Amino acid sequence: MRKILIIIFIPFYFLGQEIEIKQLPGTINTNGAEIGFLQTNDSTAFFTGINNEKEFIESSIYTCRLINNEWRDKRYTKYNSDILNTANISFSKRGKVVLSSCNKEMREYKIGFIDTKQSEGYREISLAYQKETLNTQPHISKHNSQEVLYFVSNRKGGFGGLDIWLSIIDKDGNFGIPINAGNKINSLADEITPFLNNNDGDIYFSSNRKNGVGGFDIYKAEGKLNLWDKPKNVKELNTQQDEMYLTFYNKNEGYLSSNRKGAKFENEEYCCNDIFSFKYIPTKVETITTPLDIHNYLPLALYFHNDEPDNFTMNSTTQKTYKDTYITYFKMKDEYQRQNTNLNDFF
Repeated sequence: MRKILIIIFIPFYFLGQEIEIKQLPGTINTNGAEIGFLQTNDSTAFFTGINNEKEFIESSIYTCRLINNEWRDKRYTKYNSDILNTANISFSKRGKVVLSSCNKEMREYKIGFIDTKQSEGYREISLAYQKETLNTQPHISKHNSQEVLYFVSNRKGGFGGLDIWLSIIDKDGNFGIPINAGNKINSLADEITPFLNNNDGDIYFSSNRKNGVGGFDIYKAEGKLNLWDKPKNVKELNTQQDEMYLTFYNKNEGYLSSNRKGAKFENEEYCCNDIFSFKYIPTKVETITTPLDIHNYLPLALYFHNDEPDNFTMNSTTQKTYKDTYITYFKMKDEYQRQNTNLNDFF
């Protein structure tokens, strides 16, 4: 048996979180729809604006600047086309600008890219083409050193409705055969607008599956590629209307599109998405702790059996939680007290 002396320190507070959600100003949001707000640096962002005032729907990519803490200077970008609707811009670290497109009749949804290091213009990504299928909402992320394209499609091999798929991008910039993100992410309902948060590795997406808050809800899941845990509803961001196109700029701040109460409209409320910012704000929450009671039990001698918590290794740290290890030792309470009769208060 190894005898280890443990000194226990109890914090006097822990960190909680509040969330602040704000509607972007009228310099960005209109009576039409605004979606897919992607902040790329401290002062620049891109988003998609949708206008249905003409005889056909027009979708275009815009950029804007952050001036005195307000998004302004909305401008039409060079990534648009005279013959196609464009949307859902995403940027590769290797110089590729990926976006989705469709014709003016809102058919033939495809994904393409512009290579800023070359002068060949817009090129469609074949993505193992299937006839009469929709491919849209691309998002480029990175897994370890590998770039990955996530996108939405109703192609064969899915689980129902719209599914989230992924394509591995090789070192030469070629897009691999599409892989379904799996049945933990996808369902019989529609899953849309994927975004991989590089701060924590979680995937965020929207779904209109059953038992949500209402309409399309934002969900998140831990994992990688097509190996994900069961998604959790991000309830603090959702309403009874639609929430989608979530993006993070940093660990605590990001954007989403929603037709919730307050979104601008011309004739019909809840018709059109506006862009909202969100910010998680850490808050200190006091705990009830009496230091004098703790000091009565210090120092505390404990006996640990075998080579726990990670036996047969030389690891100096562990991924197991305090709860995991406590349960293991609690099951051996009788043996521990046989070794040290003063441990009853610890258990």
